[in-house]
Amino acid sequence: MSVRRSVTIFFSAKYVELVLGLIASLILARLLTPEEFGIYSIAASVVIIGYLLRNFGVGQYIVQIEELNDGILKSAFTVTLAISWFIGLLLFLGAPLLGDYYDNAGITTVLRFLSLNFLLLPFGSIADAVLRRNMAFDKLAVINVSAAFTTLVVGTTAAYLGASYLSIAWASNASTIVSILLTLYFRPAGLPWSPGVSHLREVWKFGLKVGMMDLCNRGSDAATELIIGRAQSLFSLGIYSRAYGTFWLFEYAFTQGIRPVILPYLSRARHEQADLGELYMGIVTFTSIFLIPFFVFLGLNADDIIHIMYGDQWTEAVPVLQVLCIAGLFFAPTIFFEQLMIAQGRPGQGLRYIVISQVLRIAALLALVGVSLEAAAVALIFWALVKVVLALGMAHQHFGLRPLAFFRALLPAIATAALLGLGIWGVLDVADTWDNPFARLAATALCAAAIWLGSIFVFKHPITAELRTLLKKVRARTS
Repeated sequence: MSVRRSVTIFFSAKYVELVLGLIASLILARLLTPEEFGIYSIAASVVIIGYLLRNFGVGQYIVQIEELNDGILKSAFTVTLAISWFIGLLLFLGAPLLGDYYDNAGITTVLRFLSLNFLLLPFGSIADAVLRRNMAFDKLAVINVSAAFTTLVVGTTAAYLGASYLSIAWASNASTIVSILLTLYFRPAGLPWSPGVSHLREVWKFGLKVGMMDLCNRGSDAATELIIGRAQSLFSLGIYSRAYGTFWLFEYAFTQGIRPVILPYLSRARHEQADLGELYMGIVTFTSIFLIPFFVFLGLNADDIIHIMYGDQWTEAVPVLQVLCIAGLFFAPTIFFEQLMIAQGRPGQGLRYIVISQVLRIAALLALVGVSLEAAAVALIFWALVKVVLALGMAHQHFGLRPLAFFRALLPAIATAALLGLGIWGVLDVADTWDNPFARLAATALCAAAIWLGSIFVFKHPITAELRTLLKKVRARTS
């Protein structure tokens, strides 16, 4: 399957997932309180750390290895099975400690409920990694959309029936079961079922570095929620989680549709002796034209977006979201940098990059969390800037890329975002007296779309070639 077709299929599926997830969020935000979200967020934060440890970089190892055999697959299954079951047991037995620490029995219940997932996860993880390696994104799309639909149905039904914070846990467990069953259904023929140890050392050595990268990268989000929940309150954590979830709409709407393709694409390019630095600059150019204007739009319309999506009880999330959007403006050069380092066969350097940036992020959070939620969000800006500095240095060292190359790749997106921001400001100034937030948001969205489309053609962005190709196909089919 071609890279373009893979991206198209997975990207389309991610938009379906996004719509289903937004519907679930809209309903749950009106059925549950911020404190109930906070209770679930504490337990989920610990579970996320467990998920990252459970994967241990095994999936990435299978994707990037040049030659795959039964010995590697059996050893990978051994690592995944042992770690997953150990973590599941640890979470189940340690759940009361977390509940006591936050003085909330609901956290114990949720954590024990979610820990049961770890008994099942290993049986689908190897097949999932092989599907990604084979770029079978049509099958992965079916799996992910089905899981998202399950989350919507189970979560909203349980919340409506009064399951409170457990409704999200029910949805999470049901989604996991559906994902595993469908992964087993699409399991490539010939994959071994039994564990093995013949390549255990290689899997362990690679997984230790990449697993620590994932742990530091996403584990910091979990640590952030744990720190805010302890330093402030579960209500405040619920507000922050809602703002952060809205902030990550770009991740759900765009990045997750591309991320699974990036590592196989770059790994294959490396095997073919291609210039990974040049390819990465193309990726930065492509993603930035969506990313930077998106965060400008989201930040300027945060008030109306929060009100429309979640209702009046979540208005305190607006200033937090606006601070987070400032951080998002600096994500473009680094959003896929870890995949670049893994594809280059330098997971150790990628781990160094992640550890330094995340340690400094948590340090900034600890210094600011006692001030306010908005101040806590500033830690993300600091983190984004540190990542840019580190990535520029490592890109120059390992790929010969100078900062000027990044600036040139980002320039069309920066210019587009500046024009888009001015246009939205003008519309908001005119619409300031409008009482209907839907009308304001629709007006700014139309303005933003017109400016974005006009800008990419004026600046001759590479995305215009893809749009022209798409337009030709549409015309051919309609004629």
